[in-house]
Amino acid sequence: MTEARAAAVLFAILFAVTGCANPPSQQAERSIVTWEEAKAMTKSTTLEIVDLIPSQTVVGVDQHETGTLFSCDGDRHSWTGITFVTVQPGTDIEAIIKRIEPNLQELLGDRGSFSVTNRLDFFGDYAVSAQSSTTSEAYLLGLRDGDTLVIDSWSECFTLPEGTYPGGKF
Repeated sequence: MTEARAAAVLFAILFAVTGCANPPSQQAERSIVTWEEAKAMTKSTTLEIVDLIPSQTVVGVDQHETGTLFSCDGDRHSWTGITFVTVQPGTDIEAIIKRIEPNLQELLGDRGSFSVTNRLDFFGDYAVSAQSSTTSEAYLLGLRDGDTLVIDSWSECFTLPEGTYPGGKF
């Protein structure tokens, strides 16, 4: 993937997710979690999404250990991470994403109210997003390049311990 394509994809993802965030008044305080718990739950859910991919097509899974924080509002943040799933050469990634799409609602249903939508990304590739209207938790599945599916994930919102700097890697 070229640097320009990577930058455009990241911009499109950030625009899609932050542009759809609900104001704090519309977000229910479902639970109080630490950033570590929010990160662990999000990474676990991402691996559950990976499990929806036919195992015979998966060559490797690279779930990045660290991520970054995004602001949900003035007081809360969301952990965001990325997972790359490399599949057998020639695998139709769009077909895989379309196969996962109807299963996302069931997978995420016990974690709040999720809206699952699809669209063509900046490059005309099929992408699916699942976003909670109650916690701002979200997952975005798309094509990274010819044989790699990317899953971007955002945790539910949480409050950092007093004095914790939100910059850097988490």
